[in-house]
Amino acid sequence: MTGITTGTRFRLFPKFAEGYAEPETVVLSPPRGTVGIGPSDSTMYAINALDKSSPYDPPVYMPPYQGPQLAPARPGPDGNFDHIPVESPEFPPAHLYGVTRFTLDVWERYLTRPVVWWHAAVYPRIELVPVVHWDNAHSGSGFIETGFRRNYLGRLEPFCFNLDVIAHETGHAILFSELGVPTPADIHAHFLAFHESFSDLIALITGLHFPSVAVRLLEQTGGNLYITNLVNRFGEISKSEQIRIVSNDVVMADVAGLVVRPDGTWVDPLGLYRDAHALAQPLTGAIFDILVEIFQDELAARRLIAPELDPRGWTRADVAEALEPISHETAAAFARFRAGFHQALVHARDVVGASMAFAIRTLHPETLTFDRVAWRFVQGAARAGAGKHLPAIVQHFLDRGIDPLIGERADAVAPGSPLWHRLPYAERMRRMTALRQICCGGIAGCGCRSMHDFVHARRLLRHDQRAVGTAIGTLS
Repeated sequence: MTGITTGTRFRLFPKFAEGYAEPETVVLSPPRGTVGIGPSDSTMYAINALDKSSPYDPPVYMPPYQGPQLAPARPGPDGNFDHIPVESPEFPPAHLYGVTRFTLDVWERYLTRPVVWWHAAVYPRIELVPVVHWDNAHSGSGFIETGFRRNYLGRLEPFCFNLDVIAHETGHAILFSELGVPTPADIHAHFLAFHESFSDLIALITGLHFPSVAVRLLEQTGGNLYITNLVNRFGEISKSEQIRIVSNDVVMADVAGLVVRPDGTWVDPLGLYRDAHALAQPLTGAIFDILVEIFQDELAARRLIAPELDPRGWTRADVAEALEPISHETAAAFARFRAGFHQALVHARDVVGASMAFAIRTLHPETLTFDRVAWRFVQGAARAGAGKHLPAIVQHFLDRGIDPLIGERADAVAPGSPLWHRLPYAERMRRMTALRQICCGGIAGCGCRSMHDFVHARRLLRHDQRAVGTAIGTLS
C-alpha cells in the first residue's frame, strides 16, 4: 500500500484478464520477515490444497484442511514474495493471501482499528484456500476459499486471481466481524442487501487503491465520470464487472415489496426472481453516485475543468445534447492534468471509504435499514471533513428513495445495542449457521471437477491476457 516502506512485497493482479499482462508489485503492512511460509501471518494463512473437491459447509465441514497439498509459497531471502512467477504452483496461495491482506490493510486504515475476526475465539486466523473444484467463492467461519469458472470466451478464470471477488469475500468477513449478525428471527431483507452492497463497494474502493485501476477508469471515460454515470454508459465502455454493478439507476420504488421469508426464499411482487443483490442496487448506486459527485466537485474546486464543462444541475436532455463536445473538452483537460484528475479521484475514494467505515463501526444488525445506513454515512462524511459535500450526499440518497433524516429520527428512538462482540462463539456460530441457511440453503453442487483444467489454465495465463495499455508513470 502507498506509504508503507518497510512492509512485505507481493505481486497482485489489479484486474485479472482485463488487460493486465503482469501482476503489479505492492507493499503490504506486515514487516519484512514476519510473513511466513504459506504465506501466513497472525491473522490468516494460505493452504495450497490439492484436489479439494468441495467447499467448506459449516458447521458440518470446516477448517482446518486435512487433505493433500501442493508446495506452499515461501518468502525469498529478503523476506518478500514478489519473486514467485505467475506460472508457479506457489503463486495462487501467494496471490490470494496478498489480496486478502491488501483489502484488510485498506479497511483497517478507514476503520482506524484492527479487525478482530468474529470467530477469533475458535479460529484466530482465516484459512485461505485458492483452488476448490467449485464455480464460486465464499467466506465463513475461519475461511475464505475460491474456485474457478469459464468466462464468455470459454477460458478458465481462477477466482484466486480476481481482486474483485477476493475483496468482496473479505468484505463479508470484515462486515460480519465489525457489525455482527442478528438473531435468526431478526434477519431481514435490508440486512442481507446491505451486506451485498457494502461488499461490492469494499471491492470497488479497494481496487481504486491501485493507481493503474484509477487511471484506467479515467482513461476509459476521458476523465468524465460524472456524465458517463449520469447517462448510464459504464456498461458500454468498461470491461470491469465491478463498475457495471455499482453504476445503476435503480431506486427503492423499483424494488418495493421485495422481502425474504424465514426459509430464505425471496418474494418478488414482479415475479422476476430478484433477491438481495437486486435490493442492494439503490444503496450501491447512491454511494457510487456520491463518489462521482465528490470527484466532480474536486475537479471544479481545483479548476481542472472550466465552469461551462461542469454538468452538475443539468438535465439528462441537456447532457445528451452536449455529450460529444463536453466529452471532448473534458478529455483534453484530463490529458493536460492527469495527476490532478487522479488526485481528485483519490480524494473522493477516501471520503467514501471513511464514510462507509463510520457506518460499519456504528450500525447495529437488528435495526439496520437503508435510511439508517445513509444517516451514518452522512455522519461519517462530516467527521471526515467533507462538510462541503453533505448537501449533495443527502440529495443522492434522496434521489434513490433513501432518506438519511428518517434514519436520524430512527436512531434517536432506538439506536440499537452493540451486543455482538459480547456474545460467546457458540451463539455467534448459531446465528451464522441460520444466516447461511437463509442465504443459500446450504452449498450448491460444485463446478469443474478436474484439477488438470486448472493446471492447464495456469500455464496459459500469460498467453490469455492482453498487454497493459495504461501508463501510470506520469502520476505524482
